[in-house]
Amino acid sequence: MEIVTQELMHSLVGEEVDVFSLQNEQQVGKLAISKVENGRIDTEEFSSFSICLLGDPNNQLPQDNYLFKHSAFGEYSMFMSIYDCDKYQIIISRKRNQEVN
Repeated sequence: MEIVTQELMHSLVGEEVDVFSLQNEQQVGKLAISKVENGRIDTEEFSSFSICLLGDPNNQLPQDNYLFKHSAFGEYSMFMSIYDCDKYQIIISRKRNQEVN
């Protein structure tokens, strides 16, 4: 499994990811990656980036932790917030040079 990096996610803009509940592992939707941007944290010690996603306004997903699946990264659990009827955002912030699994 490849870790979720800004470069990897940027290469997936326009593609869909499958979204699953962490509680019961049932699929709750599909979201399209619409944009990947640098985050506000960019220091010698830490870096960050955001992933913007688009979904179906008739199937709104509440703010929560979800399991995201795509052939490029396998399965990856991330916290996602909704900020419009069909728009979502994930913020990834991590220590530089840190091994992430």
